[in-house]
Amino acid sequence: MPKEFVLVHGAMHGAWCWEDVAARLAAKGHRVVVPELPGHGRRAAEARRASADAYGRAVADAMAQAGVSRAVLVGHSMGGLVIAKAAELCPERIAHLVFLAAVVPAHGRSIAEANMTAAARAALEAHVIGRGDSTFCHSAETAWARWMADLPRSDPRVAHALSLLTPQAARPFFERVDLHRFDALRIPRTYIRCRRDAAVIPPRAAANAARLGVKPVDMDSAHAPMLSKPDELVRLLTRIA
Repeated sequence: MPKEFVLVHGAMHGAWCWEDVAARLAAKGHRVVVPELPGHGRRAAEARRASADAYGRAVADAMAQAGVSRAVLVGHSMGGLVIAKAAELCPERIAHLVFLAAVVPAHGRSIAEANMTAAARAALEAHVIGRGDSTFCHSAETAWARWMADLPRSDPRVAHALSLLTPQAARPFFERVDLHRFDALRIPRTYIRCRRDAAVIPPRAAANAARLGVKPVDMDSAHAPMLSKPDELVRLLTRIA
């Protein structure tokens, strides 16, 4: 039976990162919506609008405009917080939440607090201050090692992805988020942990799954399986759906 999938990207990425997965889902007869968050991809010029609430509203608006009614809503990495905020706005449109290598901070905490050491947070804050535009970015080598190390550095998919990354607004990483409405929701959810993840390392992924009240489902991949293992990810998403 055809399903509705809404695929939400993470930090520095854009809707482009879901192209392979979206095409495979559509080929199976499913309906696919891939929102672009403000400050990312085609909306890169909107970085000053970026916040957890603005991201959640962008996803909820995209679902409403597309007439989505029973979505499998997938959030990758930072997108875990985004789909939680979207779920607060339109729970009636969502059948299942899928958190892919995702960060889901506890109510009143930030993504940076949930996924980074104090030293790493301080270094990132210094980087943001040094750039002077309230954003941060990774070098190509760091982005590859952090997100795509299960692909050879010479793989054309790596070069393509690196060419499309955009600076990330710092606010969604450092703002402490109100998730009390999300925590009261009873929408079914699944957490997919990537066993070779260098960004949301497996122990932290397990903590995120526990925060959601589920046991993680494991993939043998680095942080971005939509790039490195789209067929395996599609099989897993369709089983969840």
